[in-house]
Amino acid sequence: MKRRILFFAVLGCVLIGGSVSAQRAGITSPAPVCAPSADKRAAESCAIGKVGPGGGVIFHDAGRLEWWGRYLEAAVLPTRAGTTWSPPANSEISLYSGDVATVRRQRIDAKAIGMGAINTDLIIKQSGPGIYAARRATEFVKNGLDDWFLPSKDELNAFYDFRATQTGSVAPIAGPVWSSTEAWKNIAWYQLFQDGTQFSDSYLLASQGGNKGRNTNIKYPGTDFPSLPYNVVAVRAFPQGTGEVPSTSLPRLTGKTCTSDGPCAVGDVGPAGGVVFYDAGKKKPWGRYLEVSPKDAEKIGWPWRKPGYSPGRDRIYDEVGLPSRIKRVRSKAIGMGAANTRVILERYGRGRYAARAASDYEVNGYGDWFLPSADELEVMYNVLYAVEEPLIGFAPTYYWSSSEYDLRNAWTVLFRSGQRFDREGWFTTKDTGKPNAIRVRPIRAFG
Repeated sequence: MKRRILFFAVLGCVLIGGSVSAQRAGITSPAPVCAPSADKRAAESCAIGKVGPGGGVIFHDAGRLEWWGRYLEAAVLPTRAGTTWSPPANSEISLYSGDVATVRRQRIDAKAIGMGAINTDLIIKQSGPGIYAARRATEFVKNGLDDWFLPSKDELNAFYDFRATQTGSVAPIAGPVWSSTEAWKNIAWYQLFQDGTQFSDSYLLASQGGNKGRNTNIKYPGTDFPSLPYNVVAVRAFPQGTGEVPSTSLPRLTGKTCTSDGPCAVGDVGPAGGVVFYDAGKKKPWGRYLEVSPKDAEKIGWPWRKPGYSPGRDRIYDEVGLPSRIKRVRSKAIGMGAANTRVILERYGRGRYAARAASDYEVNGYGDWFLPSADELEVMYNVLYAVEEPLIGFAPTYYWSSSEYDLRNAWTVLFRSGQRFDREGWFTTKDTGKPNAIRVRPIRAFG
């Protein structure tokens, strides 16, 4: 079967959330039920927040019919002790085979929106019968529909973000939730629903049997989050998609230079001399394309917070309008990096800090650079981490995003594994008292 080729698999700018019903999702008023039909015209009546045909809450709308469908709805299954990602006999076996580069790309692609069902099928085919996360998701039936699956890493993150931005009382999910995305042969991605952190535990568990066979998450040193049983969320897509499943993505530098007016392809040299790593497909309020700066733009060891900043006095987000917790969740999205940077600069002014370093960068006559949002930074990793060129030149360490985690911390992406962590804004370790070499890599938007 002929397949379409994608340059990258992860699209982070999505709205998400949901649960089995309006009551379980914590929505204070009854959510409208969208037409329980796979017919395209009937499905147009559906929207985020409505109850889907399967009785879950719709948490993602792609805006148009994609190869996998258009909408995603979710149901939170009861917590069940002993739910591993795969049976112990399979916990050390990868879902993928082939050369190292291809397997890496398959794991990156498996994060994306639309990949949950495919991931789940691979897990079921490998593991067969038993009590584990993917099997529990596929055995869920509601409203006569049995096409549920375990969400991919990005689908799960979308689900978290939707719930986190609800203004009503949302019933909490205690602890970690499995995704269907493999991170390493014995490690799978999961998400803590206390704060939205997505882990693969590769740093602590790669040499200790991984986490696929665990039924509780590990407790990270220095955190207050305890070790708890893994939860399972069942997701389904509708209506039926059109087109073909994308083939394994193979991002490459094209050697071509595109202009500010486009068209541009991922891998092109951008107007400012960087590399285009994202195409929204059409013009957005913030632009269409994202370009990462050349390697020599990197700053090493600049703090996220301005030195002398008081978290109790000098807040990035206040409680005017939306609560700060919702502003922080929204600040992670693609298209938010420039807005985040402007807010930080307005609060901090002059000084030596990450957003200022990004904003002050200028090259080839372009001075409109900014610190990427958490989702923009992760897409940058997903697309460009394997491109071995001096122009890219990422180090296998932490990079700052412009997305604030809380009053004292900001989100970073580890360019060794793609894990997203909150890090202290002044980046001083308790063990040594020396600064961590967290890096700043500016980006810009155009088109």
